[in-house]
Amino acid sequence: MGRPKARRGVRVALFSVLLTLCILCLLLWVALIVSDANIKPYSPTEEKADIETILRQESLSEEDYSLLYCQTGLTKIGIDRALEHGEQGIQRVLDIQRQYFTEHEVEHDNFAPLMCTDFLADGKHVRNIYLEEGDILITSSTHFSAFRMGHAGIVTDADRGEVLQAAAYGQMSRIGRASEFTDRVSFMILRPKAGTATGRTVAKYARENLSGIPYNAFAGIFSDKNSVNTTQCAHLVWYAYHTAAGIDLTDKTIILPYGLANSDELEVVQVFGFDPDTLWSDLFY
Repeated sequence: MGRPKARRGVRVALFSVLLTLCILCLLLWVALIVSDANIKPYSPTEEKADIETILRQESLSEEDYSLLYCQTGLTKIGIDRALEHGEQGIQRVLDIQRQYFTEHEVEHDNFAPLMCTDFLADGKHVRNIYLEEGDILITSSTHFSAFRMGHAGIVTDADRGEVLQAAAYGQMSRIGRASEFTDRVSFMILRPKAGTATGRTVAKYARENLSGIPYNAFAGIFSDKNSVNTTQCAHLVWYAYHTAAGIDLTDKTIILPYGLANSDELEVVQVFGFDPDTLWSDLFY
């Protein structure tokens, strides 16, 4: 009698485990659907303003920069970069404003179970402001269920728009394009508060030393973050700055794009898709 009862107990336990797993998967699937349904680039609530007159002034006030940020997602840093390019820079800002106020359609790329990346529909890209070596590009577009893992990369050649990144299993870290970020539903461009020279030093180190590293989603999580035998996108950016410039972009144990986006060592140059007031403030949506 003991053995049949024991077997029934095992079957009940296994059934309970399977039922729990099924319920968990169902909940994760529902959360994925809800997340996909709700994700879209941020749309400004204020009316589109005529900013060209402001951009052509000899000097801009703090109020001017504040208005331009609300109208374009460009901070003072981004606006000043544009104005250094004269008429060409002004036209770029106007293009950015136009796309900032455009209602964008979204496409969902479900590339693995419960894994998805959200792109602008029809292969569209959003115009980015002029880049500098060492800039960091971050997007929240990649997610597991409703958990926004995001993606990150570091600009290694500003003129060519080249960005070092570690993207997926089966791929080595590689030099890609900034357009791989600006074709998504959200992105932000950040720069080191330490300055342009630091960014260039880090970019040079990254370009010369950090390509061809195997991808591991748990690098810096279940392995020594000071090692780069394997890497993932946020860890690659963190490692470049930590090794080449001694800057710890995040004191978190787990290095994620979300942590980089909220780093005290970085400042915003441009934001698209995120609420400009809160930026990337929540890992779940």
